[in-house]
Amino acid sequence: MKKIINLSFVLLSFVSIVACSDSEDADTTKPTVNIISPTDHQEIEPGTTLNFKAALADNVGLKSYKIEIHSAEDGHEHKARKGGGDFEYHITKDVPNSAKDFEVNQAISIPTDAAEEHYHVGITVIDVNGNQNQQFVEVFIGHEHNH
Repeated sequence: MKKIINLSFVLLSFVSIVACSDSEDADTTKPTVNIISPTDHQEIEPGTTLNFKAALADNVGLKSYKIEIHSAEDGHEHKARKGGGDFEYHITKDVPNSAKDFEVNQAISIPTDAAEEHYHVGITVIDVNGNQNQQFVEVFIGHEHNH
């Protein structure tokens, strides 16, 4: 009986050591994201195409990203405003082959009837281990010099 108890203690100790070393090796590093285009405070004409471009990177691998555009007029912190006819855009895509580096290029059509105001344009990126990061810029959709 003593041998079983001693063997149980040894196995339990081994499992604890293995579990600790696994958690120490867990990836907790957020992916990096850099919006290249549009630039902060850029003006975009309604009825044109916004060429969104961003550089993504991760130390292990990237899983997916979400691009979004929503009104910035209500002083919120990146939560879309309800109602009002504002232009909104959302798209989520996977990163092919869990690449460590990836460049996002997305052509986004801005409707001719988009409400002329300030908008947040942003991207949220998630790596293969669930770590996430985001970046937003503010742009003005409207005719030049009307704001």
